[in-house]
Amino acid sequence: MKASDIKKFRFNDLRHTFASRLAMNGVPLNDIRELMGHSDIKMTLRYAHLSKESMRKTVKTLDGYYENNHDT
Repeated sequence: MKASDIKKFRFNDLRHTFASRLAMNGVPLNDIRELMGHSDIKMTLRYAHLSKESMRKTVKTLDGYYENNHDT
């Protein structure tokens, strides 16, 4: 840690990164829960944080929904 000049590192931070990156790549929360060994999904939600860009991509999936799913 000293050689890398990393300050204020906690190993628990890696669990947050793990859960967040899985969530941002579309992995279902229940799968993340299983991988992390959580018995309650509420704990997984505390670990899996979505970035603003990830949330934008998610909302963008609705682009064209009306045109593709509208009976005319």
